[in-house]
Formats: sequence, structure tokens, C-alpha cells
Amino acid sequence: MLRKILGIIAGAALCNFGFMALGLGLAQLWPAYAGHVQAYREQNLFMFPPMMAAITVLLWMIAAFAAGFAAMKIAQHWIAVLVLAALVVGDTVRIHVILRWADFPWWYNIALVALFGPSILLGAWSERRFSQRDDPG
Repeated sequence: MLRKILGIIAGAALCNFGFMALGLGLAQLWPAYAGHVQAYREQNLFMFPPMMAAITVLLWMIAAFAAGFAAMKIAQHWIAVLVLAALVVGDTVRIHVILRWADFPWWYNIALVALFGPSILLGAWSERRFSQRDDPG
């Protein structure tokens, strides 16, 4: 049970902090992206051009994939991954559909809600495949 709880916590943390690390890394390489991130942080206005917004969705999905991979690696059980996916998708619905729908482009909100769960599950599935390949039995 402890492994499952730790897997969920680690996955949730990796999803959020992984996204931040990826976003900060991209901001270091792409000054225009950095400017939009700064404007979002200071003014709470999402003014990213569509391409940058799509890349931001991609960064979230990479972080979600890593979260699913880590959660499965630690928990070693699908229940923990499903709980993680439900928590992340539920929080995304709360933020992007209920509280702040008008603050983001409609397609950005839908993409996050629709892709978080599958990205987490794909990360967990990849960890299972990776582990099975390394298992000599």
C-alpha cells in the first residue's frame, strides 16, 4: 500500500515539476517563449500564439508520460497509475473546464483534458514493457 501511495505522490510531483523544468528549459532556448511565460506569470494572461500553446501542451504530455512511468516504477501496480490519472485529469477539468475555461483557448483546454490520462497510462505501459524486456524469466 505504501508503494502505491508513494507512486501516486511521485507521479503527481513529477508531472508538475517536470513540466516546470521543461518549460524553463525551453524558455532558456527560445526568448519569445520566455516572454510569454513571464507575461503569464506577471499578468495571469495566456497570450501564447497557437504554436507556442501547442508546444506547451506537448510539454505537459511529456511530463505526464514521465509521471506515469515513475508511478508504475515505484508502485508496481496499475491501481496507483489509474488513481494518479484520475487525480490529474480531475484537477485539469476543475481548472481548465470549470474555473478558467475563458482564460485559455478552447482547444488548449480540451487537449489537456483529453490527453493527460492517455499520456499517463502510456508512460505506465511503457515502464511495464521496459521492465518485461529486462526480465530474463
